[in-house]
Parts: sequence; structure tokens; C-alpha cells
Amino acid sequence: MVRKRASLRLSLILPFVVLISLLTGTLGVLWYWMDSTTVSGLSSQVMVEITERTAQAISQDVRYSSATLEVAFPNGLPAAADIGSDLGNLQRRLWAAASLRGTAGSVYYGNIAGQSIGLRRDGDQAEMRLNMLAGKPRQHFLLDGIADTPRPTFSDTAVFDPRTRPWFKLARRTDGPVWTPVYVDFDNHDLVMTLARRVLSRTGAFEGVVATDIFLNTLRHFVDQLPLSHGGQVFILEPDGTLIAASGMPNVRLDANGDLERINARTSADPMLACVYAQLRPVFTESDTPTGTALISDADGKKIQIAYKHITDKGGLNWVAVVAVPRDDIFMTVRQNVTLVVALGLLALGLALAIGLHIFSGIARDMRKLAHAVRRVGQGEINVPIRVDRNDEIGELAHNFGHMRDSLFTDTLTGCANRDALPHILAMLMRKTENGQPPRPFAVLFIDLNRFKPLNDRWGHDNGDRALSKVTQRIKAELPKHGMLARLGGDEFVAIVPGIDDDAKAVWERRRLESVLEPGLATLEGVPEGEVVTVGASIGYGLYPRDGDDPQALLRHADQEMYRRKNAASRF
Repeated sequence: MVRKRASLRLSLILPFVVLISLLTGTLGVLWYWMDSTTVSGLSSQVMVEITERTAQAISQDVRYSSATLEVAFPNGLPAAADIGSDLGNLQRRLWAAASLRGTAGSVYYGNIAGQSIGLRRDGDQAEMRLNMLAGKPRQHFLLDGIADTPRPTFSDTAVFDPRTRPWFKLARRTDGPVWTPVYVDFDNHDLVMTLARRVLSRTGAFEGVVATDIFLNTLRHFVDQLPLSHGGQVFILEPDGTLIAASGMPNVRLDANGDLERINARTSADPMLACVYAQLRPVFTESDTPTGTALISDADGKKIQIAYKHITDKGGLNWVAVVAVPRDDIFMTVRQNVTLVVALGLLALGLALAIGLHIFSGIARDMRKLAHAVRRVGQGEINVPIRVDRNDEIGELAHNFGHMRDSLFTDTLTGCANRDALPHILAMLMRKTENGQPPRPFAVLFIDLNRFKPLNDRWGHDNGDRALSKVTQRIKAELPKHGMLARLGGDEFVAIVPGIDDDAKAVWERRRLESVLEPGLATLEGVPEGEVVTVGASIGYGLYPRDGDDPQALLRHADQEMYRRKNAASRF
């Protein structure tokens, strides 16, 4: 009974198809179950992470502000009573302080004498505002570098006295850095707050106030870029509901008189903002719950998932960051995800089948190639190409087989074909071509090195091996493109030269090889300078098919011819 051979491709693909089908179905069911049972926890976790990111962004601004003051006026460093007497140092310190935020920042100082200096950097240029006399307008200057000479531009028309400013008054009566209330900047309509700190003399007497501004538009841009659902929002609020920043909406508006005013959640036209503050008002006024989550309902009964975090510092900062996402958005994503998983599973199944067919067909093809090569080598073909180019186990198998083939038929010292390979090579050359044409004629040159044994005896076997390697290189370099070289053993070689069909051509090839083997061997070690070691060779040849139509007969003829030449040379 003949056993039917199973298809390797089918054997590999069928389990793969079954596995992918089961995996797709299981994944769809599992995904639905997991999303329906864990969506609340996961969404809360994500929202908490967003509040943390918001808090980190605010804390970063706070740290930059504190560092700005420290660079401008390090604690313990008194200020000169007259700004003009220390203008160069002040200019450099304020430039460095204004540079902490990159290419945009501001810092200023006012003293008890009513003098003031401020520097606002914008890119590579900075504007310095200087008031050397109390009750006088400030002068404006441009700077192109930290040590640049200020270039006057214009003077204010109004009188500026730092002692009358809120930041000066607040810091004067406060120990340590203190934040001013948030206000609307007149020039750019952005919300601004100021961090200020007293500057004391060495005796502890009050000398002035150093301050820096934070423009809160950076926070507004930050929350706009946070990853949220379509209906989700991020709010940063003061405890009384006054808005600092919000995603997708402004933080100031025009009042009935056309003046800018800040938005308060209690009177906001945004339904989510108003709902969030109304239902979570105790959270904003209590600091014993700095972080938390909640689930509230709007006026229509729709659920809103909430995450919040209090943000405070020693300077009096007290804000609350809130992330609000409609529950429908979360479950809509779940439904979409389940549908997407099923669709992707079906697509993955189709792609897996196509890719699997391609991959496994390639594996089966390469295995057939390898089996064919093994069979041909078993039949005596030693130069069978193994056309399997892979970086996996099959490629490794093909590589190892090629290495085994080469080790079986290659001389390890010279890299030539060895004694076992030579009969197979000759037999292959004597076969008819695939189209039935007779084999091409060729010549076999039997090479026996002269003076090799004395070289081995005098200079050692290591030098003998070097001599054989050098001889091999010389012979290979002289052989034509399709010529081959085999080592029978010891100092005997056989060169095969295709296309030689008469004695004249054979003699010419023999003389060429004899001439390249006569020069001295410069690769030997331990040979005294000036002494030249040579080997030379005796070479006999045989022509196929004239001198033999099988490997043994042809080699025997060439061997006999070599010995006749060797004996003839020894008589002279």
C-alpha cells in the first residue's frame, strides 16, 4: 500500500487558520466583556492622569517663577540704594532671569525710593523699562544681549511709581513669595498673575520688591491640546468659580459696558462648566480632599464622569483642575471599539491567510530546493548551488548543509577541492549536457611540487603549510575563469582547464603554471635575509577525451606524463 504524501503547506496553514479564527472570536467576546465591566475604572484612571498632567504644567510655571526671582535677586543679596549705581549688574541678572522660560519672560524690581527697572524678553531681543527718579515717566530701551548697551527708544507719558502697584504693596507686607490676584492684562487681554518677593538689606531692612509675571495663555493652550473625547473638557478654576483656563472656550468676555471681565462658572453660558461647579462646589472650597473622582448628572439626567485635583503652593496659589467627560462618550468609544475589533479581526484573518499562504509556500519551496540539493550531492555533484536565502532555522539548515558539503569536498589547508571531490568533478565534466550535447574537451594538469620535502625538513611544517597556500594562490590566479584546482594530498595538485583540445594549448598552459611556481616564496618565516626558497613543479597533462574517457584513466595518463617529465628532468 502506497502511503499518500501529505502537503507541508496544508499541514502548516490549517492549524494556523483554525488558531486565528478561534483567537478572533475569543478576542471579540473578551473585549466586549472587559470594556463593559472595566470602563469606569479605566476612564477614571485616564482622567486622573490628565489632571495630574495639568497640575504638573501649573507647577512647572510656579517653579520657573520662583527661580526667576531667585536669579534676579538671590536670597540674602541686598540691592543698591540707587539703581543707577548698580545698573550693569541689574541688567545682567534680569536678562538671565527673564531667559529661564526660554526666549520669553519678564522680571522687574522697584525700591523704596520709587525707582524701578524691568526687563521683558521677546526672542533674542529684550525691552528694558527704567525709572531713575520717583514720580517721573519710565524710559524704554532695547537690548540685543545680556551685556549690550541699552538703546533708548521712547519715554512713557504717564508717571510710574512702583510703590503704588498692588504687587509691591502685597509683597512688602508678606514674608516670602506671594501671588497677586489674577487680573486681565490691558495690552493683550490675557489673564496675568504676578509672583513678588521682598528684597532686604543685610540688616533685614526692607529695600524693595522683585516680581515676575505669568501670562496664563500658556495654560489655555496646554488644556486645548490634552487628549479628550469630543464632549470632554478641562477646567482650571479658583475656589469661587472664577475661570483660569478651559479647553475649547475663552477665559474672559465683554461685559455690558464693553469692558473685559473674567468668566465665572456660576454665571457661565457653558452648560457643563456651570453643572460641574454647581454640583461640586464643596470640593472647590474644601482642601481635605485634594484629589478625587465623581459621577454627576446634568439637567437632562445624562451622566458626567469627573476627576479633580487641588493645586496649591506657599505663595497663596489655590486652584482646582477638573476633567469632565460625558458618560455617553466613554461608552460610545467602547461600542466603536468592539465593532472595530470584530472588523479588524476579520481583516486580520484574511490577511493572515494571505500572508500565511505566502510564507508557508516560501518555506515549502525552500525545503524542496534543499531536498533537491541533498539528492544531487548524494549523486556525486559537489558544486550544487543551495539557493536558500533565509535568516531562520531553514536558512541555518541550508547553511550547515552547505558547510558540510564544503568540508567533505574541500581541502582545509588550501581551500581547493580535495581528493574525494576530484573524481566527482571530472565525472560531472564528462557527462552530456542537458540538451544532449557531448561534453566539452578539457585538460587535466597533474602538478607535483619539486623540492618541497627539503623545504619541510629544513624550515618546518608551518612554513611548509605557508608554501602550499602560496602555491595554491599562484595557480588559482593563473587559471582561466572556469578553471578548477584540486589537492590530492601532500605536494600533489590537479588543475582542470576547460576548452583545451590539443597538445599546443596544453603545453602552453603547463609552461604558464611552471613559470609562476619558480619565483621564491617570500611568505616563509625564519628564512635568513638574502636566502631565496623556491619549489618549482613537474607537470604532466592529459586531454579529454583523447587520453581517457573516465576520471581514473585520465588522471592516470596525466600522472604518468608528470613522472616522465620529472624523471627526464632528474637526468640532467
